[in-house]
Amino acid sequence: MVTNTTKRILDYIRINKQAKVVDLVRDISITNSAVHRQLNKLLERGEIMKVGKPPVVFYILKEKGEVITTSVPSEVREFINKNYIYVSPAGEFLTGIEGFTKWVLSIKQGKYLLPLAIEYVRVRKEADTHIALDGWIDATQAKVQDVFNDGVLHKLLYKDFYSLEKFGKTQLGQMVLYAKISQNVRIIDKIVDQIWPVINKILQIYNIDTIAYIPPSIKRKVQLMTELKKRLKIRLPEVVLVKVYTGEVTVSQKSLTKFQERVENAKRTIFVDINKSALLPNNVLIIDDAVGSGATIHETAKQIQQLLKPKGHIIGFAVVGSMKGFEVIREI
Repeated sequence: MVTNTTKRILDYIRINKQAKVVDLVRDISITNSAVHRQLNKLLERGEIMKVGKPPVVFYILKEKGEVITTSVPSEVREFINKNYIYVSPAGEFLTGIEGFTKWVLSIKQGKYLLPLAIEYVRVRKEADTHIALDGWIDATQAKVQDVFNDGVLHKLLYKDFYSLEKFGKTQLGQMVLYAKISQNVRIIDKIVDQIWPVINKILQIYNIDTIAYIPPSIKRKVQLMTELKKRLKIRLPEVVLVKVYTGEVTVSQKSLTKFQERVENAKRTIFVDINKSALLPNNVLIIDDAVGSGATIHETAKQIQQLLKPKGHIIGFAVVGSMKGFEVIREI
């Protein structure tokens, strides 16, 4: 039932396009608690939207978009709930079927929700066939042996793919991207929760005794790699890597499209600080946030090999990595 007060609030928002609680209290002449009560009712009915976070919160009319009435089977819904994240243009992290539905609407494919949901499950499961029992994806052949083939990097592993065919960034891919863009430490904590069990197994299985972290290329107040290092708390001797800025413009590795440019970028901007590094490494683990071509980790491994001459192996690990070079398995 629409009361006189709710109608006045809706009319106010419709005329002014937006409203804060203080506006409604002042202009409609009702108490603060009454305004909150009415706004909560309107939110529950889906007539308005709440935008922002305290202390800056606006209420706007909810846009009338495409309505989806398609039912998604419970097993498909459960799989999507575990694996999917959509980040809206407004910066909302929407998980599971809610986020998937929002994405489908954003690409104007609402009537195809069910076939798209079924296809997503298939594509995600195909990607999952590359995940080993230990929880990592082995990219050694696709990114190292088939490209460099020099034996410098013994293994290249990552927790998940950065993106999937047709459906874009994976759950972990979204987290890595927006942890960097938003510099949000809560997202970084979630990333650590996902990667620590895998890193811990790598440390044990490959007898890692020395660690190295790829330094960030873009200057930010909160750096994903710095925060990962702090939160992982791996108490091992470190090969200290430093980022050197030689030109007037800072060039991100990910912004380069040509493979040779990425190799050159890594070779000329990342260096081993000999004076601060562990000098007698055996097995070294290099950690990065994302792998595209593999050039950064490979060129860094070459420097470590040439300067520190580890007796054992150099292993690379990235939170997420490119799917390029992996065989797509259709028959599952």
